[in-house]
Amino acid sequence: MQAEDAPTLRERARVVATLARGRAAATEGLGRLHPEVLAALQGAGLPQMLKNGSPCTIREFVDVCGVLAEGCMSTGWCNFVWGMHNYVVGRYPRSVQREVWRDPGTLVSASLGPVGRAPAITEEGAIVSGRWAFNSGCDHADWLLLGIAQPEGEPYLGVLHKSECEIDDESWNVIGLRGTGSKDAVCENVQVPAERLLPFSRIMVPYMALLILVIVGPVVGGAQAAVREFARKIGSSAREGMLLRLGEASAEVDAARTMVLAAADDLDADPTPDEAVTARIVRDTAFAARLCNRATQRLFEAAGGAELQETGELQRIFRDVTAGCAHARLQWDAQVLPYARMLVEGPAV
Repeated sequence: MQAEDAPTLRERARVVATLARGRAAATEGLGRLHPEVLAALQGAGLPQMLKNGSPCTIREFVDVCGVLAEGCMSTGWCNFVWGMHNYVVGRYPRSVQREVWRDPGTLVSASLGPVGRAPAITEEGAIVSGRWAFNSGCDHADWLLLGIAQPEGEPYLGVLHKSECEIDDESWNVIGLRGTGSKDAVCENVQVPAERLLPFSRIMVPYMALLILVIVGPVVGGAQAAVREFARKIGSSAREGMLLRLGEASAEVDAARTMVLAAADDLDADPTPDEAVTARIVRDTAFAARLCNRATQRLFEAAGGAELQETGELQRIFRDVTAGCAHARLQWDAQVLPYARMLVEGPAV
């Protein structure tokens, strides 16, 4: 096959999305990605899109996660987690990168909030303990990125091998995004070497806009799936009222996708933007999620009681989009306030 005939990233994602859609119910039942879906993702190289040395753009990555989510939102969500955290690992020293990527297909899960604890972080490293929730895709990952606080000084982000932690299999019993397996990781008095620790000021703060933007890619894909499924259900003989709801929802989802891809373009130009651009991208990300949530809810309500059956695809999509939009970084009020304050006060000097 000539290089120009090779399938594009989007085309590869479409193939995986079709498979994932057919395995979505099984993925929910497993509480983790179906093995066939995971193998297809890895075969297409989609979790490695943002790995060091990859020519892929942030725009392509966000778009691909959305395409995957159109088939199964848990699949798109796990791919965003693994891909983004491959990118984060690329900010660590080369020795850490070599250790993590000894197997090129290694997957990295994360819980970035600094809820872990260390008595102190020194030149030798830190002794870390804690419980971290929402480690999406951790069943399939070999490494975890975990936020660590210390009594004095700023938080750090540590790279821990999964063998250094225990995964609590009973900690993920939820109504949506069940297939992400976003379980708790627990560790007690684990010695983490200094090279596997980076302060938030170097790893979290500069890349905040990017870390937040990628979350919404699968939400846009899930909402697009809701539009597709509702259109299929009502058919060409639909009443005008149904068509109006469909039209408004499709406009909301298209607007959300346009905002998200425009923000991705900005981050491709500069992945560590200034305070003003970061605040705007954070605002746009939360607003895109809000649009997708409204669109999906509108269609689910219009679909009527038949969609309450667990076999209905639209109810699964509705549950997954609702769960995705519950992410703390997609909450509208909290995420828009920094931008609104900047409008009246100006950015900090």
